[in-house]
Order: sequence, then C-alpha cells, then structure tokens
Amino acid sequence: MKKLVLAAGLAGVALALGGDALGCGDKLVIVGRGMRPKRVKGSVPASILVYADPRGSMPAALVEGHLRKDLEKAGHRVRSVETREEFDHALDTGSYDLVFTDFKSAPSIETEAKGASSKPTVLPTLFNPSDADMAAATKEYHCVVKAPGSQKDYLAVVNEAMAIRAKQLQAEKKQ
Repeated sequence: MKKLVLAAGLAGVALALGGDALGCGDKLVIVGRGMRPKRVKGSVPASILVYADPRGSMPAALVEGHLRKDLEKAGHRVRSVETREEFDHALDTGSYDLVFTDFKSAPSIETEAKGASSKPTVLPTLFNPSDADMAAATKEYHCVVKAPGSQKDYLAVVNEAMAIRAKQLQAEKKQ
C-alpha cells in the first residue's frame, strides 16, 4: 500500500511540474533551454569606451536606447566618460577596441583615437535619427550604431566593426 501511495505521489509531482514546463510547446520555454546572454554574443568580448558628452544624444542612447545594458549583457566591457579630459585620460591609460560617440563629435574623436596606442575604431552613434541623418552617417562611416535598437542590431554592428578592425591590424602587422 505504501508503495502505491509513493508511486502515485511521484507521478502527481511529475505531472504538475511537466505541465508548466511544456505549456505552449515553445522550445525556448522548456526548463534548461532558455536563452542566456552568453549564447547571444557571437564574438570575442570587446573593450568599449563611450564618450557620452552630456550636451549630445549619447547619454540618451545609453539609457533610453538600452545600449549600455545590451552591450554589457553580451559580455563587452563598457566604460563611459563625459568630458574631453576624461576621454583623453582613458585613451592614454587604457586599451580599447571601440569608441562609441555622437555622430557630430565622431571626426574629432577619430583623430584622437588614431593617435592612441590601442588605435580603437570609432563607431558613431545616432539616437532616434532621421533617414537623412542615417544615410549621411553610413555614407561617411562603414559601421554606425542606431539607438534605440535591439541587442541583436547592436551586436551585429560591434561584430562587423571588430572584424574590420582585426583585418586592419593584421594588415598592419604584415607591413
């Protein structure tokens, strides 16, 4: 009798737990198969310096566009600075792969980045851009970040920029 009650109890628990996990049939909902941020990223983590001048749109892109959260969730190391002095100090003391900045300040930031020892790639970032602004940015720069966007969009731009950077560094080594 005890064995029958124990078997019925275990079967009841299994049915109770199994029904919730397999509720709608979505494979990602099954217990243990949920998407984790580490699975989303498809590249080596990048070291990113963000020049978020308070007078520009970069601070809004970081917070409202969820840019910072999405990049960190994907495993990238993100450091933000707000003043030009902080930016210069960060470039002198750190090693960065990418620099995110407003599109308007990108040319001057790019000049400084080329002079840094790590020679980071500058990615202009536009927050709620018009079609004309986006077209102008993509004409001038190969990789452009558009915020707000999805994590997938941000990571695609970062991956493309890192691939281009790797090719450039490899070409420099050959020379």
